[in-house]
Amino acid sequence: MTADQDRTNRPPTQEALWPKDLFEKGIGWVIVARFKSAGQRVEAGVFLVDVFCLGVKWAAYESCDRQDYLERIRGHYQSDFPMASVEPWCARKLIEQATEYARGLGLVPHPNYKKAARVFGGLRAEQCGQPFTFGREGKPFYCRGPRETEEQARRIVWQLEKCCGRGNYDYLVALGDDEDISRAFD
Repeated sequence: MTADQDRTNRPPTQEALWPKDLFEKGIGWVIVARFKSAGQRVEAGVFLVDVFCLGVKWAAYESCDRQDYLERIRGHYQSDFPMASVEPWCARKLIEQATEYARGLGLVPHPNYKKAARVFGGLRAEQCGQPFTFGREGKPFYCRGPRETEEQARRIVWQLEKCCGRGNYDYLVALGDDEDISRAFD
């Protein structure tokens, strides 16, 4: 067997997936997996990435066997969301740039981000030639998620106001009984 044949018969060492409509919806799950022990063990980073404003909203690191990864992690996200396979270094670049975009707005990534980013070892983001644009229509756009409290939403909008200035960001936030968030600034 030649070295080329040997390489083609090996399981992949990394894979990455993200939603096909990530930049239309502005938010979606990005999975980066690193296969170990001849592909039998998997380290996976799962990131909820908001490319419009917040960067990494949620992150988790998993170490599991291949079958568990395929069924519980990869299978779950692919069955619930239209995912596309992407180059792992492009997934790293996207996640890191989304995080930096949010940090530039004064917003920090999820506390588990650093741990989940362990899967980036050996991936060089500079290998990805794909450009990414963050924000929506040239400015940050915050949309309150179902798990964000009213207080969290107010703090995020306040931070955008402080960082960007009035009119230089957009938001969509429902509070309580159709309360308008602008009251937070009156």
